Amino acid sequence: MERAEILSLEKKLKNELFKLISIPSHRDCSQIQEYIKDRLSFIKFEDQKINKNNLYNIYSISSEKPILVNTHVDTVPPINMKDPFKPYEKDGRIYGRGAADTKGLIAALIIALEDFYKKYGFVPVSVAFTVDEEQNTALGSQELIKVLEPIKSILVLEPTYGKLCTAQMGTYEFRLKVHLPSAHASEFEKFKNPAKEAFKAINLIEKELNRPVNILRFNSGWEHYAVPDKAEVLCEFKIFENELVSDIESKLTDVIDNLDTQIEIIVEDYEEFNRFKKGQLIGLLEKAYKEEFNTEAKKGIMPSWTDASNYHKAGFECVIFGFADLSISHSDRESISIEELINNYRFLYRFFSILTQP
Repeated sequence: MERAEILSLEKKLKNELFKLISIPSHRDCSQIQEYIKDRLSFIKFEDQKINKNNLYNIYSISSEKPILVNTHVDTVPPINMKDPFKPYEKDGRIYGRGAADTKGLIAALIIALEDFYKKYGFVPVSVAFTVDEEQNTALGSQELIKVLEPIKSILVLEPTYGKLCTAQMGTYEFRLKVHLPSAHASEFEKFKNPAKEAFKAINLIEKELNRPVNILRFNSGWEHYAVPDKAEVLCEFKIFENELVSDIESKLTDVIDNLDTQIEIIVEDYEEFNRFKKGQLIGLLEKAYKEEFNTEAKKGIMPSWTDASNYHKAGFECVIFGFADLSISHSDRESISIEELINNYRFLYRFFSILTQP
């Protein structure tokens, strides 16, 4: 691309992303869905209601376009991000809630679809924008499956550092509860502290399972000068390929049973490792990557749950992909670089072009 073309593309992508970030979509997604329908008015979308908080997917699916490009429009809440819906640019990066997960990818998709349509007069893929991915329920992708009969393969846009991911890491989420007698804090050494007992259990679990445990939430203690009487910890760890949940749970039970403190363990949720079905999509994406960037695409395993899990279980070929940094998504540093925005556009546009070839 010539420098003038790159600068023009950069401006379009930045304007699009600024607009998307400025539309909050952590609760109500109707505004962003209507915005996308208006921006992509050359595509005829249908609404699909989700039985939760008036949420709905939008999709355009055709048997003539058996490859679906999908991403979610909802984001996590602002959490501790200052002015999350006032995007700004600094040092070549655009900051704001959803910049990486996944509004930067949506911006690139919108501009790529628009430019392709202006040149060729049609869109070569089916498209769907789903909701509720950032919740434990993931009702958007579950509902979308009901209309996916014409689809063979699904490209799920998520931040993967530009790696083509044909597998997704499993996770096991659980809660530890410890109840012990309270006491005056000055005599703490005579009593067991439930917080310390919970952490002791976590350390033993890490040793037995040979992997780190992530602490998502911890509750214990009070303002009074006393040893607390309880502690509760929400935890998770990763499940690797060929591991069975039944084996994992057996080891967890052994650890808890062998402790000298009674600890309750409650399973919250789990997802086994998913190795996705392979079809024509991965080859087409590899070709698009090689042609556009003149190098072989890197492969990877998506470390986080995505909607691809639901599609995989329904029998579809899936690939997860996106130039963006997953590690800073959901944080107060969430951002995407201008280079990543442009690379997402280049990759998608090249992919669309390949689909039109004989």
